[in-house]
Amino acid sequence: MKKISLSLVLSLSVFMIVISCNKDKTQAPIEPCDPNKVYFEQDISPILQNNCAKSGCHDATTRAEGLNLTTYNGVMEIVKSSNASGSKLHKVVTTSDPGDLMPPPPNTALTADQISLIDKWISQGAKNEICENSTTCDTTNMSFATDIQPIINTNCIGCHSSSGGTSGGYDLTTYTGVKSAVTASKLYASVAQNGAAVSMPPASKLNQCKIDQIKSWIDAGAPNN
Repeated sequence: MKKISLSLVLSLSVFMIVISCNKDKTQAPIEPCDPNKVYFEQDISPILQNNCAKSGCHDATTRAEGLNLTTYNGVMEIVKSSNASGSKLHKVVTTSDPGDLMPPPPNTALTADQISLIDKWISQGAKNEICENSTTCDTTNMSFATDIQPIINTNCIGCHSSSGGTSGGYDLTTYTGVKSAVTASKLYASVAQNGAAVSMPPASKLNQCKIDQIKSWIDAGAPNN
């Protein structure tokens, strides 16, 4: 009986070790959003998913140069925690060499604000954190310029622009392009990922507040406001 108990204990110990080794780098618990912090899930992942982790580049299938930037662990392969300037991620998004620049031409380069956000995240420790706003999601009087276009710019135009490729035939860099996707009943179906259209973004999903804001704007007639 003692031998059986000892075997059981050893088996359980081995099982727990295997689980621990195979687990992805720990994601910190969800916390209230701190306006002074940069969060991987909310702030950094959408930039990389939209501009770098695309088919033919650094998605889970293509893995150009062996990099899969759809996951935190994949991103950390080119990041030195707390050392932005020494991180390969910083170097490839800021280089003047078109052969090394990410995303490569003719794709639109990251904006100064996006690069600054990435650098701040790295400098803060490049943690795998996610936050949740405690305030109620505001879906009233949605403005295309103020509310909707920023969501699309951050999450969609890497695949839906004249420089990045008009996937599905939609250029979402302009109101006209966005409205055409609304008219075709594609925009909401894509971001809601309800099966009625190709999911967008392809490797993740917008948080529910952003989805609700897009729906509210569409329900109001998708005005160019």
